[in-house]
Amino acid sequence: MSLSFATQISELLAQTEPFDSLSEEDRLVLRQKITLEIYAPGEVILNQGDDIHRALYVVVEGLVRLSEAGSGRTVDMVGAGSQFGSYGLLQGGALPYEAQAVEESSCALIAAESFQRLLDSNEVFRAYFEAETKRYVRTLNEDIDASGAFLLFDTTLGSVLRAEAPTVAADATAREAAQTMSTSDADAVVIVQDGVPVGLVTEGDLVERILAAGASPDGPVMALVERPPVALRTDERLYDAMRTMMRERIRRIVVVDAEGGALRGLLTAEDMSHFRGLDPVATTERLERARSVPELARLRADSNRRLYRLYHQGVHSEDLLDLVTEIDDQLKRRVLATVERTLREDLGDDAYDGPWAWLTFGAAGRRESVLRAWQDNGLVYADPDPADAERAAAYYEQFATRVVDALRECGYSDPENGIDASHEAFRQPLSAWQAAFDTWASGADAEASARAALCFDLRALAGDVELGEALRQTIAAHLPNDRLTRIFAREGTRIDIPLSTFGRIEVEEVDGVTGVNLRTRAIQPVVRLARALAVDIGALDSSNTFDRLRAVGASDHPLAAQAKGLVPSFTTLVDVHLREQMQAAERGEQPTDLVDPDAMHRSQQNLLKETLKDVQSARAAIAKHYKL
Repeated sequence: MSLSFATQISELLAQTEPFDSLSEEDRLVLRQKITLEIYAPGEVILNQGDDIHRALYVVVEGLVRLSEAGSGRTVDMVGAGSQFGSYGLLQGGALPYEAQAVEESSCALIAAESFQRLLDSNEVFRAYFEAETKRYVRTLNEDIDASGAFLLFDTTLGSVLRAEAPTVAADATAREAAQTMSTSDADAVVIVQDGVPVGLVTEGDLVERILAAGASPDGPVMALVERPPVALRTDERLYDAMRTMMRERIRRIVVVDAEGGALRGLLTAEDMSHFRGLDPVATTERLERARSVPELARLRADSNRRLYRLYHQGVHSEDLLDLVTEIDDQLKRRVLATVERTLREDLGDDAYDGPWAWLTFGAAGRRESVLRAWQDNGLVYADPDPADAERAAAYYEQFATRVVDALRECGYSDPENGIDASHEAFRQPLSAWQAAFDTWASGADAEASARAALCFDLRALAGDVELGEALRQTIAAHLPNDRLTRIFAREGTRIDIPLSTFGRIEVEEVDGVTGVNLRTRAIQPVVRLARALAVDIGALDSSNTFDRLRAVGASDHPLAAQAKGLVPSFTTLVDVHLREQMQAAERGEQPTDLVDPDAMHRSQQNLLKETLKDVQSARAAIAKHYKL
């Protein structure tokens, strides 16, 4: 085994459950005995019916499908950082599934005797694989097809619920809730009133707030409820559930009827484990375990390449944008948490305590992140007492500067317009931000209007989101705004669409590479026009370009038809942009915004050309309407 592979395996095991529970000594011994095998796409790794179980397989790179050889039913999809083969090692007998490489895949093989030694010596390790075996037994007996990314994006929650959630009435006692959990063999119950969920109580709540606190179990169970349960409708997707669990850092979601809100079931993180081998799940789990900026930087580079697999499987561009943004958000939150922890350790008692919120602007603010990402961030903090103003400012300057440096290390480019939290103008107390926006909203000059546009795309990413909401309310007070509408519309119409007089796609040369900058020449005009139209109708609920266009399209605005028409155009532009970036990431290259039309298939080239014509036509109609 080469040194680089040994290092890669060592890092992988250190951040992968349950190997992260092993001692450094155990991992060192294990690393020395691991062998590497590489499998071609379509190659069968394990045959269904095998009764010789020689190793545990840890996927280092690639994707492996576990399926029933006869029916083709997928049992699991196993991606990097996940493993397979434990079922045969623990259960023995004939293997009930086939393991086949979906793409070129490398696996680290842990021999059966090494695996058994770890089972015998580490209780956490054993408990994990015993639970895995139970999961496989359950999965093999269920009619669930876990084949690929489409499960996440195309399968509704209502279609995967398997059993009714255990419930208790709103007037039940904690004791009755515990008894229901026991008889249902569950670790949580949903509290319902008139069939509608009003609370969720877990086994942990009972232990912590009843047993540990010495409270009476005969008190009302609702006293244990701190907030309404997080609920999704039956017509929402598995991806929505996964994203919600990620955002809210929860392990259970209540599922309700699409109409009426009556309880239909409970979806858990364990249920989602059927799809653990898919990249969104695997990537976010690894991000959560990361503890250093260099580790986060490696994970970002790796996730960019892996996202190509989902694109290749045909995931819709709008969903993919959202997913890229979600992973982007998770990584930035981990960076913020890591930097804040180390800064407070460095400063000790000198650290300033106060609420803050990290703001993101631009594409990330609109939930339209692509693989080539810019900083475009800011920091708002609660107004300190006058006596603490200098201390607070000094602390947040250190914090913001460290975060910006860390994000740069993770591959985020410095903003073209100098907008990041290391600059004082974008690192202010709330009152200063509010006063600044009141000035920018006047649109008195180009800088003021540019900064106002920036704020219309802002999103509070982490920290005290109420501070971000307070800033958004300041912005909302300026809507609708005829002056800003015209300014934003003018900005969207002044960019020349890259089409010649004769309808050919115009290219340019950048650093010796020929192509068209799709981001600045085609995507940005649509983004700016959508922003202008949204401001015109006073829409601030969402800054996402798709949402803005649909909101205007559903309104009685004179340009509603043009807004509707821009939705498919924007979809095509995003699709082409993402495809080029994903392919670059897959090749191990730095993603760019440059697209070479001559390298496209003729049909793709024609589609791009027609899309640019549609954008050009919509732009002309908008310019005419606003007399620009």
